Amino acid sequence: MEYVWITNMGIIAIEFILFLMLSLSYVRHYKKTGIKLYNQIFVFIFIFMVQSVMTLYIYYSFSRFLGLDVSLPLLIINIIGLIGISFMYKFISQ
Repeated sequence: MEYVWITNMGIIAIEFILFLMLSLSYVRHYKKTGIKLYNQIFVFIFIFMVQSVMTLYIYYSFSRFLGLDVSLPLLIINIIGLIGISFMYKFISQ
């Protein structure tokens, strides 16, 4: 397995952790306010968490037979996604 695939899987794991932290933040806000919008946002975040787990499995499967020509573009996409999720967490957690 190449290091780029391992890095991709690490980034996806970090995204999953950030989504988990976001969901806990929304649960705290929901308990304070009781606004129904938080239920819909929580479902949205849950879908992204499932997507992260599925992506980890797919990347692990791909890493066995695909090389750098596939993993490098995915790494760039994952870095951009991680930056976006980090900004979302930063803005939401304030």
